[in-house]
Amino acid sequence: MHEVTTQELMVFVALGFAGGIFASVYLSKLFEVVHLWRFSQEVIAHCLLMCIKIVEDVSFLTELKRKHMKESDFTDKQIRSFEEVDQRTLTNWKNSVILSLIAGTPKQFQSLMPFSNWKEAVKFLEESNKASVIERKKNYDL
Repeated sequence: MHEVTTQELMVFVALGFAGGIFASVYLSKLFEVVHLWRFSQEVIAHCLLMCIKIVEDVSFLTELKRKHMKESDFTDKQIRSFEEVDQRTLTNWKNSVILSLIAGTPKQFQSLMPFSNWKEAVKFLEESNKASVIERKKNYDL
């Protein structure tokens, strides 16, 4: 049987200490990356929520505009024409917002943007909200 000398024991302790430092540094870096990824997902979701709120406000204003045009004796054809222009403008705005979000994202983080158009962005937001609701439920279910 081999007996462990004090010198060998010191080598094992030093290697264990160095291994612990190495492991703690890299684990903390991993936790930072995971936290940054979650934080980025939240920021993206909140940006999309603001955009959706803007779309809701524009829709309200469009209805208000329609009401005033009817009261001002615009013809149905004129009202439809204005609505088509408004709808195209809103659709173009939605697409340009998503393209701007993607273009403004650094290349390293573009994988965090799993959408390329408005419909995909809304789907991403719905999935994100479902996940956060489930997470909140877990926190409150004791």
